[in-house]
Amino acid sequence: MAEATRQDGARNDAAAREGTVIRAGAGHCQVVVGDETWRCRVRGRLKQGPRQVQTVVVAGDRVLVRPVAGNASPGAGGEAVVEEVLPRRNRLSRLAARRSGGRVEQVLMANLDLVVVVQSVRDPEPQTGFVDRLLAAALRFGVDGVVVVNKLDLCDAEGRARELERWHWYRRLGNAVIAASATTGEGLAELGTLLGGRVALLLGASGVGKSSLLNALYPGLDLRVNAVTGRTGLGRHTTTHTELHPVPGGGFIADSPGLRGFDPWDIAPAGIGAYFPDLEAESARCRFRGCLHRDEPDCGVKDAVARGALPAWRWEGYLALLRDLEDRRKATGYRS
Repeated sequence: MAEATRQDGARNDAAAREGTVIRAGAGHCQVVVGDETWRCRVRGRLKQGPRQVQTVVVAGDRVLVRPVAGNASPGAGGEAVVEEVLPRRNRLSRLAARRSGGRVEQVLMANLDLVVVVQSVRDPEPQTGFVDRLLAAALRFGVDGVVVVNKLDLCDAEGRARELERWHWYRRLGNAVIAASATTGEGLAELGTLLGGRVALLLGASGVGKSSLLNALYPGLDLRVNAVTGRTGLGRHTTTHTELHPVPGGGFIADSPGLRGFDPWDIAPAGIGAYFPDLEAESARCRFRGCLHRDEPDCGVKDAVARGALPAWRWEGYLALLRDLEDRRKATGYRS
């Protein structure tokens, strides 16, 4: 057998093994290999070449890892190296922050079955436009979307009915919608059944109660939580990295840092309609092919909003995303 050599020259003949990344940072990650969790660094050659993504390895990746010479069991305190990132079956990505420069992809997680979008009825206030963007990204990459409406214990009966009427619109689009409260336990059994045996990512703004829901559902996780600040009405970041946790019945659940914004990756402004299926259905009545449902006359989507057949907030969320993606493309000079 040919000798395998690390980049720093140390000999390593150990066989590479396949594992799942459960946490990734700058140049290092934790990988589940069999029944062990290995501490790994990322091979330098994987970080070379054009940088079109912020990170090479993300939570959920399947990777080949090789123990460093003399560390047969890296999970016991030794070190291993990520030699290869295996092809992803899917991912969830957004355009990286504007300060990153150019068009850079930020992959939040790879190889997942569900995107669970958590919103609170208040503290902080719900944002349907934010949910629209996350579900559009999930649809783009072939991942099922779920909406969890949390903190329903803060509503009286009338307020509860009003809130759920709005969110139930997403059921028409094929998404599960769960009414929940981490405080009372409402909806936890339904959510637990949905998550069992699957790989899921929870997303939402800081303070909507993602970690609280997971702690109530899986008490052993003991995730940190913080209250919403009175000054801003926003939550504080308590989760700093996306991290996968095994759940009873198999599968993983990933908690993630709170998001303040989300511009989906790899969706062209002119193609947004394909990821808003309710708008797409009404667009068949548009006068012009390629109608953006903005300023054009005889627009089927605008007519549907005027008739009450389509909620105005869905159209407004679409227009806000269209505007943001157009602005991002102008700022980066991207034309294709």
